[in-house]
This record gives sequence, structure tokens and C-alpha cells, in this order.
Amino acid sequence: MKKILVVDDNSFNITIIVKGLGLGYDTRAALSAAEAFEAMEEELPDLILLDVVMDEMDGIEMCKKIKKNLKTAHIPVIFLTASYDDGCRTEAYLAGADDFLVKPYDKVLLNEKIKMLLED
Repeated sequence: MKKILVVDDNSFNITIIVKGLGLGYDTRAALSAAEAFEAMEEELPDLILLDVVMDEMDGIEMCKKIKKNLKTAHIPVIFLTASYDDGCRTEAYLAGADDFLVKPYDKVLLNEKIKMLLED
């Protein structure tokens, strides 16, 4: 079963995201970048769903760190965020994001993007 790490500083958002993913994934959640990095030390996910706006370290900085680390650089990152402007999307892709969806997003579309990124 593929592992997905959901990183968002709002637990309600995490619940909505996880419910929208259905049963086909082993999901873990982190309420901060620090929690996410701890979770990745224990077990690397196959994909990360990441919010942009978070306390301490935002999603853009977290994505940069993920993509600069040889151990984690291969992990696809999809941003799911309510914080949208063209500059934010550009920053996300420059940080190494594989995709970018604005909340509220289409759950079917998200699941299709995940399937495409997780294909072996």
C-alpha cells in the first residue's frame, strides 16, 4: 500500500484531505514541517500533500528542503492550499513541487494526480 504524508497546520483540513483519499492509501499526518520531517525519519512516504501557509516553516521552504536532500528528493510533492496567487504557484514549482491545487479542489482530480505520480 502506498504511503501518503499529509502536512497541514489545521487538523480539520487534514481530516478532509484524508477522507477524500479513500481507502487505497496508508496515510500519516503532520501538523508542522518539524512533525513531517520526524515522520520521514521513521518511514519515507511515497508522496507528500503539503499546505503552503504554516507556522515556523512554510510549505515552500519545506519543499525546498525535501528536494535538496538526496534521501527525499525523489518523493513527489503536491501542494494543496487556499493561499493562491500566480506568484505562490510559481514559487511552489520553483521549490520542486510536482503539482499545485487550490482549495477547494476536486477530489477526483486530486486522486487522479496522485495515481499518475505514484505509478510504478
